[in-house]
Amino acid sequence: MAAPVVFIFGLGFVGRALGHMMAAAGWSIRGTTRQPEKFAAEAAAGWEIIGFSDQQKMPLPARAVDGVSAILSTITAISGSDPVLDLHQADLAGFAGWVGYVSATSVYPDKPDGICYEHTRPDPATARGKARLAAEQRWQQLFDAEIFRAAGIYGPGRSPFDSLRDGTARIIEREGQVFNRIHRDDICRVIMAAQAQPRAGRIINLADHKPAPQGDVVRHAAALLGVEPPAPQRLEDANLSPMAQSFYVSRRRVGSQVIKPELGIDLLYPDYETGLAAILQAETKQIS
Repeated sequence: MAAPVVFIFGLGFVGRALGHMMAAAGWSIRGTTRQPEKFAAEAAAGWEIIGFSDQQKMPLPARAVDGVSAILSTITAISGSDPVLDLHQADLAGFAGWVGYVSATSVYPDKPDGICYEHTRPDPATARGKARLAAEQRWQQLFDAEIFRAAGIYGPGRSPFDSLRDGTARIIEREGQVFNRIHRDDICRVIMAAQAQPRAGRIINLADHKPAPQGDVVRHAAALLGVEPPAPQRLEDANLSPMAQSFYVSRRRVGSQVIKPELGIDLLYPDYETGLAAILQAETKQIS
């Protein structure tokens, strides 16, 4: 019996790791990337890699989704719109398998008190959040897609350790600023569990159990490395771009009433301390 095929739009930080997890579970992997030259090992292992140079121009081969059982998009909205659907809605028309879209918790309102769960009404305060919500609605209208609203994504190669080592780490302080994070491996585990137990149109919040200010995480990472954390800066003194400023404006705590109750998943990294410790341990093993 032929292996099931998943098509991943965006074999990036999350998509590539998910591809490896699904391949280990017996799936055939097909997907898009802007850096096909970095996928030699995956191509040799049988992945079908579709390369493109511009995320707003992603030509697909004819019948690219033929034989596909599941489709997932990890590609963010660009210029306020979803590039995958802008370019490939006709290519995907009539697809009847499982569909997932990785969105963001920025679709929720600023909520200094209480917790945003999957039933919380979206009310994004930023242009980025509004674009994400519009993309979600398109994916659901067309495919009854499952939506994965991810908090701040981190993992090996994308953590405070990297910026502390290269001297670019910053602590930006704004009173009340707080948000959740989610380790890349937990994202992949939840997506796979959802695909195995599908429910059309379901919303799943991908967030850990310890929302915290950005500075707390950087200071903890610095302590693990045995280095001094950077001096804190006030948001108004940080000279950030409007997009970067929108990140620090967030006062939002997010929880899930699906991951454990419905999917039966316990997060491997329920807080940033366990996640950062695992990353540092893996990095230390690589060096040794």
